[in-house]
Amino acid sequence: MMYCHNKANSSGFSLIEVLVTVAIVSFGLMGLISLMLKSLQANATSGLRTMAVAQAYDMADRMRANMAGIKDGSYNAIVPPGSSSTCPININGNVGVATSTLGSCGACTSACTAAQIAQRDACIWHEQNSKLLPKGSGAVCKDGSSSWYAISISWDENKGGTPNKTFILRFEP
Repeated sequence: MMYCHNKANSSGFSLIEVLVTVAIVSFGLMGLISLMLKSLQANATSGLRTMAVAQAYDMADRMRANMAGIKDGSYNAIVPPGSSSTCPININGNVGVATSTLGSCGACTSACTAAQIAQRDACIWHEQNSKLLPKGSGAVCKDGSSSWYAISISWDENKGGTPNKTFILRFEP
């Protein structure tokens, strides 16, 4: 038995194959684009969290460098300028946003006291928080009668206007 292939019956079949292939490839490319966008978003989030961690450790290092300021209580309750936040900061809450400008973080004209160093440390730290993180702000609170401190950094990760992420570092100088 011999089969004849009729060209008229198979016309257009390749066009359907091409259209199906284009549709499948299009869905695959949309998936890749979505994956790339998610990875860019995760990268930005990671960068902000890394900056918050670095800022928390920066303040911890500043405090360790001024042990006299720790002993005299100069670091016991640092909150953003003009903020309504108080110590202790709620562990699940965000640090309030600075509502007033910092002004100048000028250096001492003569030998600085431990309290002046602590005040300058806080001023520079608040400046850096607001520059490096969107709506970035920070607080340092002493944990009751113990020698432990909590350093909190909050920022607006989704750029909605209010801080929605917080990193808290607890340490003993």
